[in-house]
Amino acid sequence: MCAMILRLDPRRALVWRDPRTVQLGVDPVVAVIDDIGDGEARLLGALATGVTRDGLDVLAELAGVRLDRVERLVAAIQPALAPPPEPVARPRVAVVGAVPATARIAGLLASAGFRVVTGATGEALDTAGIAAAVLVSHHVVDPLEHLRWLNRDLLHVPVVFGELAVTIGPLVDPGRTPCIACVEQQRTDADPAWAAISPQLWRTQASADTELAATEAALEVVRMLAERATHQVRLDTETGARTERTWQPSPRCGCRGLELSGVTPIAAG
Repeated sequence: MCAMILRLDPRRALVWRDPRTVQLGVDPVVAVIDDIGDGEARLLGALATGVTRDGLDVLAELAGVRLDRVERLVAAIQPALAPPPEPVARPRVAVVGAVPATARIAGLLASAGFRVVTGATGEALDTAGIAAAVLVSHHVVDPLEHLRWLNRDLLHVPVVFGELAVTIGPLVDPGRTPCIACVEQQRTDADPAWAAISPQLWRTQASADTELAATEAALEVVRMLAERATHQVRLDTETGARTERTWQPSPRCGCRGLELSGVTPIAAG
């Protein structure tokens, strides 16, 4: 049986009545929840994106929120949850990487209803039926891995852990959206030294690869695949700040030479 996704109805506004009281809905007011701590605020962020109950419990444990507080929050938000989606076939997703976060991200995607295959690299993976790949790494994306999935004409999203942040995306739809090489070229345009710096970071360990960061990154991946969101998200592992950025195609990159037909969103069943 597929795990049910808990997601706040996006039609309902989430507003703060004061620093510790949240209100869901304005006209009408659906729920008012008081005594919200920092950990529960983080859970609300996950619920706005969409998360399984198992995933919410994992995130709560890592954020230091007691189980009774989680139960209280889940009960309070029930009137504000989005209706369950129509059943769909469970998509097959590859999670590729040789870093600690790979296993946690794969496990959370599986709990969200994806059929997951994993590997240190994607070279030997059977791509039959794979809808998308998640490329997990420290500091920089392996360019050979990116090229592999680009040539396979499959959706792929990088998850890159750094010193104090994890960056998710952009989701690459080959031939239609900016690829990882487009991003790297524009980073080099902004800082010419980046071309010399990035190879030095290859295979070095990233301190941001923690259980909490990997959990939050997995939730972002679920949302990106479901909504086909092509922006990039940066999560600060110290402050919890979430920022978005949109990249444009690089005029020097040939990744968009092939125009592909539209691909439906990838969501867990």
